[in-house]
Amino acid sequence: MGLEQHWANAANILVALATTYGVRVVGAIIVLIVGWWGSSLLHAFVVRLCGRSERIDRTITLFLANGARYTALILTFSAVLSTFGIATTSFVAVLGALGIAIGLALQGTLSNLAAGIMLVLFRPFHVADRIEAGGVIGVVREVNLFYSEIDSDDNVRVIVPNGKLWGEIVKVPSRNETERVELRFTRPLSDDVETAIARVRELVSHDKRVTRMAQIGVDSVSDTNYVLVARLWVPRHDAMQVHFDVNHAVMEDFQRRAPVRDEARAAD
Repeated sequence: MGLEQHWANAANILVALATTYGVRVVGAIIVLIVGWWGSSLLHAFVVRLCGRSERIDRTITLFLANGARYTALILTFSAVLSTFGIATTSFVAVLGALGIAIGLALQGTLSNLAAGIMLVLFRPFHVADRIEAGGVIGVVREVNLFYSEIDSDDNVRVIVPNGKLWGEIVKVPSRNETERVELRFTRPLSDDVETAIARVRELVSHDKRVTRMAQIGVDSVSDTNYVLVARLWVPRHDAMQVHFDVNHAVMEDFQRRAPVRDEARAAD
């Protein structure tokens, strides 16, 4: 009878624990699901609300939306702790006591957070701007609290810590409407320099996308050839295609005139 009584007491204790903590576990799971779902809804609501005003930049919109989502998740975590009977005030006090240690351990993370706030406040660049920073060249897709997402020119999503974008030099070429294109042509020393320059000038003048030619001249000379450099100003969205097209046109012109020069030298 004594053994049976012990088993009965143990069973009663297990039932009591399952009844008490099982309900709390189920409640915590429900709170987590609702909190996660609610944070996503809050994120979408902030994005939609800020999108109604043209004065609010998308960089600020995404920053506020992410901030609202993380705040909702923190409140959800606090509610889960309350479900298990853990006083959130005590939890906050413990976090405060560990704040110095956490701050020292997360110096880089906190600096990225501070940099993210500065990027949103001063906005040296915006979402959809093309930037060059930290060895990465691409289009800014999102500025988060701790990091920014950039699509590189080869369509690779690159995650860059905000500290890299605030504490180092950042180039934002997309802010200006025009871009300088530099073209280089290697010619044999037997080619007349003035004739080559005149031909390049004429071919460039035929391209209506070129706003002006900044400079043209000989960049370097070797024992067998010289390098002709032409610097052109063109609309930014046409820069790469102008680079290809003018190179192609100059190459065809030089190839077409090469037999004529060879025949003239043979006749001499």
